[in-house]
Amino acid sequence: MSGNVATEIDDQHTPFKLLARLQLTKPAVQVIYTGTAQTELQGARVDRQDAPLQLKIALAQRGHLLNVMNIRLVFGLILAVIVISLNVSDNVASWGMLAWLLFTFYPAWQASRLHKQANALRVITQQYDDAWRPTMHVFLKNMSTELDTEKVAGLGAWAYVGQDHHGMYWYDLKTLASAAEIKQSLQLIVEDSVSVSIVSWLGLAPIGFV
Repeated sequence: MSGNVATEIDDQHTPFKLLARLQLTKPAVQVIYTGTAQTELQGARVDRQDAPLQLKIALAQRGHLLNVMNIRLVFGLILAVIVISLNVSDNVASWGMLAWLLFTFYPAWQASRLHKQANALRVITQQYDDAWRPTMHVFLKNMSTELDTEKVAGLGAWAYVGQDHHGMYWYDLKTLASAAEIKQSLQLIVEDSVSVSIVSWLGLAPIGFV
């Protein structure tokens, strides 16, 4: 056994207390159970989440659900043509249309939920490949100098737009963060006298792109 490995546990200088010890012969290791009375340590947990992997899964599931929706949409249109050619009663056709719409757009509703999860994971992982990000217009009043965008680069892609002679600075920010999240992050790095105003994005995503 390497000399760098501690074989004895000193519980006098740690917040943990030795509860039990079990010696194994094959392999020759010790299993030690410890506990603590400190509340902050009792509530601690190990986060085993893998955000990059979760993002890949969410994007794959979203794409699959959108494909399912498209297939059901085409299939329903074909059935609608057949129903019209058979002169089915209006009552039956109406109920059939309602069932088709529910059957078709349920995957779209599921995809929208996954889309929100994917956006949140993109912010966490900073992976924006192939992602469309709306542009938020950020106005900073009473600024003495330009904003250090490097300090808030995690929010998205910043672009300087302009300024006036009264300390007003205007930036465009391509981001998936909400206006409240942007404002909260900026207020941490600017002076208290600076007023932060955010105008919501005005553009629309390209048709068929999410």
